Amino acid sequence: MTIFPCRRCGTVPEVKPGKPDRHGRIFSMYIEHNCRNGRTYKIEFCGPYPEECRDDCIYRWNEENARDDPRWWPERYDFLHTLCKAGRR
Repeated sequence: MTIFPCRRCGTVPEVKPGKPDRHGRIFSMYIEHNCRNGRTYKIEFCGPYPEECRDDCIYRWNEENARDDPRWWPERYDFLHTLCKAGRR
């Protein structure tokens, strides 16, 4: 999934892995962005699978920063479409 740049300063943050819980079952991924034109933004997701946490974290970042950008819409549709199919099983 593509990480879109910050709508305030134009830099692209990176997704960083968090620490697993003490049993090693719950993983987390986070984006921490120190915006030059604002404050610090931190988005974090936790779950049992690191790949899903990463995708969810990127999705949340893109929703906040690229929701009005038409380039984001196809990826948003694909991501939500796969979630809906997984929920029906």
